[in-house]
Amino acid sequence: MIVYRKSLELVRLISKVVLPVLRRRDPQLADQLHRAVRSVPLNIAEAKPQRGKRKGNHFSIALGSNREVDACLDLTVALGFMSSEALAGIYALSDETQAMLYVLSR
Repeated sequence: MIVYRKSLELVRLISKVVLPVLRRRDPQLADQLHRAVRSVPLNIAEAKPQRGKRKGNHFSIALGSNREVDACLDLTVALGFMSSEALAGIYALSDETQAMLYVLSR
């Protein structure tokens, strides 16, 4: 699934770019982001073998986690830990993933 591969790329980018900064500056926010970003591919994987409403529910949970990732990124910017320009590629990938998950959750 394309959305699964994109969610793993999101995990890789956040782990490489954002989490090292947050672990030094705000460990609690780093932990929240770490849990949220990992939840996205895990719920996509759980959705794969499901059918009907259960499948949509897992995609919906993944979408919620992806939105939580964005909120953590927004806080990272708002608190001055990183610039929105530095996170532009991550935001773009997150938007792509969310668009796919939105469709899949319906």
